[in-house]
Parts: sequence; C-alpha cells; structure tokens
Amino acid sequence: MNEKRHIWAQQALREGRFSDAEQTYHQIVELDPRDADGHFHLAALQLRRNANTEALQSIGQAIKCDPNDARHHVAHGQILHEQKNTEAAEAAFEKALTIEPDNADAYTNLGSMLFEVGRYEDAEFMLRKALLYHPKHTPAAIQLGRVLLRLYQLEEAVSLFHAVLQFYPNDANALVNIGVGCSLLGDLASAREAFETALINDPENIEAHVNYAHLLLLEGDFENGYREHEWRLKKTGYRDLSDFKSAMWENQDITGKTILLWAEQGLGDALQFIRYAPLVAETPARVIVECNPIIHELISKMPGVDQVVDLNLGQGYDLHLPLMSLPLKYGMSHGSNYFPYLTPPAATDFGTKQRLRVGLNWAGNPEHARDRERSRRLSEFAPITTVPNIDFYSIQIGPASAQLKDTTIQIIDLENSLKTMSDTAAAMCALDLVISIDSAPAHLAGALDIPVWLLLTKVPDWRWGLEKETTPLYRSMRIFREQNGWEDVFARVAAALIEFSSPSK
Repeated sequence: MNEKRHIWAQQALREGRFSDAEQTYHQIVELDPRDADGHFHLAALQLRRNANTEALQSIGQAIKCDPNDARHHVAHGQILHEQKNTEAAEAAFEKALTIEPDNADAYTNLGSMLFEVGRYEDAEFMLRKALLYHPKHTPAAIQLGRVLLRLYQLEEAVSLFHAVLQFYPNDANALVNIGVGCSLLGDLASAREAFETALINDPENIEAHVNYAHLLLLEGDFENGYREHEWRLKKTGYRDLSDFKSAMWENQDITGKTILLWAEQGLGDALQFIRYAPLVAETPARVIVECNPIIHELISKMPGVDQVVDLNLGQGYDLHLPLMSLPLKYGMSHGSNYFPYLTPPAATDFGTKQRLRVGLNWAGNPEHARDRERSRRLSEFAPITTVPNIDFYSIQIGPASAQLKDTTIQIIDLENSLKTMSDTAAAMCALDLVISIDSAPAHLAGALDIPVWLLLTKVPDWRWGLEKETTPLYRSMRIFREQNGWEDVFARVAAALIEFSSPSK
C-alpha cells in the first residue's frame, strides 16, 4: 500500500500540490516508521515551508533508517545550514561525501554555505570538485561563478555564466551575474545588455533591478537609477518592513508629522544620505534618525534632527523611510547645498603643529562585497609616506590596523582613541588632509568639508561615477582613479602630495 502512496505523493509533487504530498508522506511514515524514503521526502517538504525543527526530526529518522544514503546527509546539512549551525552542517555534508565521494549536491551545498560565511577559497575548491565530477551541474556552475566574482576572477566567472546560458538561454540569474562581471570589467555596454535581457525574461527579478540601478547611477542617470534602486527593499534578507509600527512615507503630507529616517546599509551610506535630513525638517516635520550608535553623536548635532535612536528602537513616529530613498523625495540632486552638513567637533589636540598633518585610511569593512578590490595594504602607501615634512596619522580601525605592527612606515596610530565617529571627526579636524580608500572615513571627511583624497578602483562603486576627479557629493574631495594599476595611483598621489605640502601652498 505504501508503494501506491509513494506514487500518489510523487504525482502531487509534479503537480505542485505540496500540502497533499506532505500529508501523504506523513501517512507513509505512520504506516511504516522504517520507510527511509518517506522520512526523506517529508523532511524536504517541511524544509520547503521553513518548518526546520520538524524537518530536522524527519531527516533524523531517515538517517536512522538508512545511514548510508548520501542524500539523507545532504538534506541534514541543508536543514542545519538553515538553522545557522554551520559547523554541524559542514560535518553533515562531509559525511555525505565519505559515503558518495562524487556527490555533486553535497559539494555544491557545502560550497554555497562556505561562500555565505566568507570562506571563499574553500567554497571555490568544493564547487570545482562538484563540476569535476559533474561538468553540467548548473547550480554548482552558477555558485562557482558567484564565488569567482567575489574573488575578482572576473573573466572566468563571466565565461561560466555564459556556459550556463548555453543550456538555459533565458536564465535571468545567469544574465544578472554576467552583467555584474562585465560591470566590474568596465564593459558597461555588455553589462547593460545583460541586465536588460534579464528583466525582459524575468521582469520581477530583484537582483536584476538592483544591479541595473547601480549601473544607471554609475553612469549618472540619477532619476532612473534611484527609482530602480527602490527594488533593494524587496531583497531577501533586507529589513522586514512589517517590523515598522507605521506605513512607509510615500505620497502622504508630512506637515506636522514625525518621520523616522532609518539607516539601511553601511556607515558610509548613512553619512552620505543623512544630508537630506534638514530638507525633511523644513516641511516642517519632526525627524527621528535610527542609525548605528557609533555615529549617534555626530547625527544628533545635525540641524533638523530632533532625536537619534539605536537600530530597531524607533518609536513614536507617523511614517518611516530609509535614508537611501530620500533622493526620490527631493529631486535627483545630491541633497545638501551647504558644507559642512555635519557639525565639526572640537579638534583633537595633537600638540604644537610643526609639520603638515595627513591622515591615512587604507582598508574598509572586510565583509563588504567589493572589499578585495577597494581596500589596500598599508605597505602600498609607502610612496606617499616618503614625502618629507609631513606627519602621518593612522585613522584606520578594525582588523587592518594590525598592519601597523609590521610596517617600517613612520605613522602615528590613533586607533585606541577612535571609539566613535565623533572621535574620528575630531581627529580629522586637526588634520590638513585625509587620504582614504572608499569607506566611511572618506564620507565623514567630505561631510565635514575637510580636504580628502579618495583612492578608487577603475570601476568604482556606483556613487562615484566615472572618470571625473571631483564629485558633487563633497566639494572638498579629490578623486584618484586606478588607470594603470595601483602603483600608478600611489605615484600620482605622492606627486600631488608634494605639491600640496609645498611652501607656496
């Protein structure tokens, strides 16, 4: 009888009747608790509806019934991964591979999980193993392509996704990733074609819309770019808008209302888009800003900001809006027409000034998707630090500050005194110049109207545009773009610094 039920359950699965299939598999395992296949399929269906605890119990029964079926251990790993139990999930995938060393699903799932936790080289190894055993395993190819994009092996990544298109010509995700790879390679025409084709094939593809937005913004099409950028709010893992106690600000009149403006991504984004807060206050409206505590003090002193709260603690507001949606409310300008738009604090006392003071920031958050291309090593700054009659100060925080221990560069380490962005701002106010890669300190210096030189990769983040040495974002900023390798960038910066520090200056 169970044999017939298996046939019924499989028929229900083919027809998309998942609830009926799950009910049938429940009957199967009730009639025969030793039916490993029934437990396995039941677990898969429970996992599909995010009933992870139930799925874990079911797959445990499947393993108990048949511990030598690699599929069971792969499913076990998938469930544990969903529960964020990375160590146990890895062990489950490894167990599957001891049973079936050529199991592509085990390699693919393990590689995907390692990618998610930032173990990119390990992920690459596992996914290449999947394709070694099964060259046409599309999920492995797609995931390997994503890993290679992160590792900046762009040509191979794009080739992989083109190979996927040979089997699935309309695959929107492959097209999106081709677009991302082509963008990073500087082939913007091909990137545009890929994104637009993806949207023709799948008009609701969120990643296609968001990446297309980045391309439009990079090219200076702010109106269409910011409109497309609203799709970011639909991304899986983005903030759940249902958490808010009121509606999002769309077309409602906000006169006399309280508006919650919330920071949604990194510190640099918050510092860039907070410039719009005074415009909201002029409506007039009461403005609450929800952001990382490290920038509370700075934001609280900004004109038009009535209250600053920690993330997820905003209350007592009528409407809410993410900071990066403000350009759509106030035209496509860059917001503030005045600088500084952050109130400079009292400058840090570095003692009697005898020489020019220059601050250096060489690395950003290592978790950033493009950190490998934007961040540099402190040792690469050596040509800059040979310019005479300058005192160099490290405003670097985080793991990259450890490079100070292994350098012969003469630089004053300020990390221990930089507990908040207000501390960093105070230090910057005592400096003559900040030299930074694309990270939050560059935005901070620009918002404070302190001279800042920004070092950018050839194809930078969308906000910096292409080619120009200046930006409408910050009037005090000068941009040095990679053209012929990073050595050339630092050589040009060193030459500019000699001119900047000359007595005539």
